[in-house]
Amino acid sequence: MAELPVVAVMALALLHEEPMHPYEIFRTLEQRSETRLARVTAGAVYHAVERLVADGLAEPVGTEREGKRPERTTYRATPAGTGALLPRLTSLLADDHRTYPAFAVGLAEAPHLPRAGVIAALVARRDRQAAALSWSRTTLAQLQQQRGLPLRFVLDVDHETAMLAAEVAWLDDIVQRLEADPDLWESDQVLAGTADVSAVPHPAS
Repeated sequence: MAELPVVAVMALALLHEEPMHPYEIFRTLEQRSETRLARVTAGAVYHAVERLVADGLAEPVGTEREGKRPERTTYRATPAGTGALLPRLTSLLADDHRTYPAFAVGLAEAPHLPRAGVIAALVARRDRQAAALSWSRTTLAQLQQQRGLPLRFVLDVDHETAMLAAEVAWLDDIVQRLEADPDLWESDQVLAGTADVSAVPHPAS
């Protein structure tokens, strides 16, 4: 069986909690703000549930109709689904699932831009990330204080808050240094040469 995609993991985790129909899964992910963690749409959830059923990881438990709306089938996780979910969740926590953020490419190729343009771009990113950090801190406080949720239910928001705080602090520092000392950029022209880091071993190698 192929490795469960993240949307399938999210759907199966909810079906592990209680039976739901696919649209209810999508709405619950929205209400919990988990749609910010991956590219999740209602269509993606329906497709994920279909695959879970086809693979024997979920099964229908009933169909209902409300008014003139189409019939909705409710699903639950099967024992095989639970057996597949738990190791996949452990893998997502423990293993290296490498991603390739576009921001890192921008930083690597930034010498092709003038210093002023780089500063303006980083300031714009800093402002956006600072707004996201404010939302994350407020949400974390509300979840822990108003709803009394223990840490195990808000690990994603706690991690997001820490990562955003670190990035905003780095952006503040690098912008301040670039503004204070133009020589740090060496030139507003494309550099003739760059440092050779090919001989430095990468942690993943």
